[in-house]
Parts: sequence; C-alpha cells; structure tokens
Amino acid sequence: MGTQMDITYCAGWDPQARQPVGAMSEDRARERDSAGQPYAVLLGAGGRRRALLQVSWEDHYLGVFLFDDQERRARSWDYRELTTGLLHLRGYEEWRHTSADEPEFPERGWHFTLTSTPGDEGVDVVLDDGGSLHTSRDLAEHHRTLRRAEFGDWSAYADGRMLGLDADGELTFAPAACAEQPGPPTVPWSVPKGLRPQHLDALFTPGSRFADADMGPATVTAPRTAGVLRLPTGSVIAADPATLGTRDEPFTVPVPPGEYPVLIATAEWDGEGWGESTAALLRVLDGPTTSWELAVRPGQDPRLLGEGQFYGFGVDTGMGAFLDAAGRDALTAACKDGCEEGETTAPGTDANLIAFHSGRGDGAYPVWIGRTVDGEVSCLVADMLVLHGARPLPPTPPDTTAFLSPPPPEDSPRPRPGSPGDSAEAVAALIAGVADFSKRLRR
Repeated sequence: MGTQMDITYCAGWDPQARQPVGAMSEDRARERDSAGQPYAVLLGAGGRRRALLQVSWEDHYLGVFLFDDQERRARSWDYRELTTGLLHLRGYEEWRHTSADEPEFPERGWHFTLTSTPGDEGVDVVLDDGGSLHTSRDLAEHHRTLRRAEFGDWSAYADGRMLGLDADGELTFAPAACAEQPGPPTVPWSVPKGLRPQHLDALFTPGSRFADADMGPATVTAPRTAGVLRLPTGSVIAADPATLGTRDEPFTVPVPPGEYPVLIATAEWDGEGWGESTAALLRVLDGPTTSWELAVRPGQDPRLLGEGQFYGFGVDTGMGAFLDAAGRDALTAACKDGCEEGETTAPGTDANLIAFHSGRGDGAYPVWIGRTVDGEVSCLVADMLVLHGARPLPPTPPDTTAFLSPPPPEDSPRPRPGSPGDSAEAVAALIAGVADFSKRLRR
C-alpha cells in the first residue's frame, strides 16, 4: 500500500512557530531549482510534518531534516554536490530531547555529530551524552552518497523507510493547500559556508577606515614593498619559512612564471600609536580584481568547509612567506633558524622567498586568489584576519568583488549511490554502536 505525502514548497521553516514561511507554488519552486536559487520542501504524512528539504544548487547543497513528534528538527544530513549528479554526505547531526517543550538544537544534552570526507574509508564522530567521546568509525561510501534527483522526486532524498512509513509502499506526492505569498521570498536559512574574503582591496588602499569590535577604529596606511619574488615555475607556496618542508605543497592554481612584487598591508589603531600587518599581496597583474576564490592545495575542496572554516597555511613562529615550489628544498635549509621580514635567498641559488609577519602570531591564515574580469590571476593575498570582521567606515567604499567556488568536476571517481533508507539505518546502527561503546567506557 502506498502513502500520500503532502508537499509544501516554501522559503524555509520557522522553528518557533513550527510553520513554513514564504509559501510558494510548485512552478515557482521549480523555477528556483532550475536557477540554482535556494528554496525548501516540506514533506508531511499522517497528520504531521515528517521532513524538510533545503535546496540550493548554486551552493552545491542539499540539507535533509527529519522532524520528531513535536515537529522539531531532530536529525539532519548535509549533502554537497562535489561530482556532477552525485551528492556526498558532508555531515550528520542528531539531537535527543528530554521534554516535549524543549526547543530544537539544544546547546546541552544528547548530541551526535558525524563528519565525512569523500574518499576516506571512515568517518569522524563525536557523541555528547553526559561526557564527550570523539572517535572514528567505518561507514560504507554508498551510505554517504545519494544521486541528485530531478525536481519532484523527493523520495530520492527521504524515502518511506527513512520517514518511518511503509517501507515497501510507494510514496506519492500531492501539493498541500497553502496560499502563495507574493513577492520575492526571504529565505530564513543559509548554507553553511567557508570563510569569505572581506575588503581585501581596501586593506591596500591608504586612508581606508575600519571599526573593530575590540580594538576600535583603524586607518589603513601605505603598503610597503617587502621584495620581489622569483617564480620560475609559477607554482606558489605559502608557509611558515622556519618550518618549511615537503608537506607544504603549492596551490592548485599557478601563475605565469616571472618576478612579482610582494606588498605588506598595514593599519594603525586610532589613539594607540601602533599598528599591525594585516595582509601580504603577491602582485601578478596591475588590473583591478573583480573576484576572489580560496587558494587550495591538492585534495582540498572549499565546498566541504563548514561555517567560517577555511584551508590555510600554518604558522608556528609568527612569520609567513611566499615562495616558488622549485625552491622549497633549498629554502628549507636556508630558513631552518627562521628569517626576517623581506627577502631571503638560498645560498648558491636563485631561489628566494618573501617573508612577512603573520598578523597576531601563530595560527592558520587563508590565501585568496584574485582574478580579473577576464579570469586571469591578478594577485594572491595572505589574509592575516586582523580586520576580517571589522566594520568599514567612510571613506572605505563598498566591497563589490564576487566570491567564486569551483564547479563540480566531471572526471572524479563515481561511487555507487545508496538509498536514503539504507543510509539512515546504517547511521542509526553506527550511533547505537558508539553509544554502547561510550557506556562501556564509563563503567
């Protein structure tokens, strides 16, 4: 026997009212799907809501949420389209509530988190159930992969078994009675995204002004030239010069071989009498930068980053540097005891690096690749994040540059996708095993 699912197309879900917001017609939702724009799908059956799908193909994202009996989102799957037509599980979360009036996503209490990286055999899991257990477990790749379905084929993401309905019955879908709200929808959710660059051009524009929540106002001063970097291969590495080694790989985007200046951005805090280095720029072209993207190394994919995360270069000695991959080994020996800001050349070679102070010291820092309107690399910027969250003040102009993310590759390995019901049962079995292990550890 089949089950009819009531479908509500909307902008999202209001957890306080426990109602959909921004109701829209099926045709309007289909248009947004084709354009890659975000929208949501609410699935109901048996007199209550069962699941919420959040879709944003422009962000390569599908979010699947299952409701409990109180219509709280209690289980969530975060999928990313890393390969065309395939959705890879990035993460799973589950919350167990202690009372019917407890809000969703409680900060305390039973909470399970699973993090998956495509290509890895295992997954990282964290269970908070009075203590905190962090471990890894095996989860077959087909339980971490779904096929991207055509619009309207919602059982490809949440089937009857996953929704607690007839496991063998077919799901049919019918639009629920809901008045469409006029005007452009206001989407009440956002895709968890990695860090985005902010006001990078302004960091190198003297007179730009910012207000930091902790330090107060700051004024950008004239950038200084740290040296000219020789790039015989164009394969750029950013790293701590004192800990340079084979693990420091070049970025996947090269620049044309040549010699390029490196500029250090600085800003002074009003009334403090001192300032900081805020960024280092490797200038490749003199034209304006119209877009930015995160510089990555082989195996890194920005679409797998969570909110505010980034891939960066690590710093242990308070210094960073740009260099060509061809000079890495020679410069490793030359910088084993550290180096000062500016140029360091490996003895007996033409290999050099340009070093700079890493903002407020040790940690990790992102590098952004700037491109011209024609798509050529204009620069690389090592962002010290000193002014990343600061508010721009006049006369700082608005930042109009775009942020780009890579398209799904066409030639990646294509794992066999599984079904949502099989995947949900596999995750449930994994959770049961981890919970049992946690109990035995506390005995």
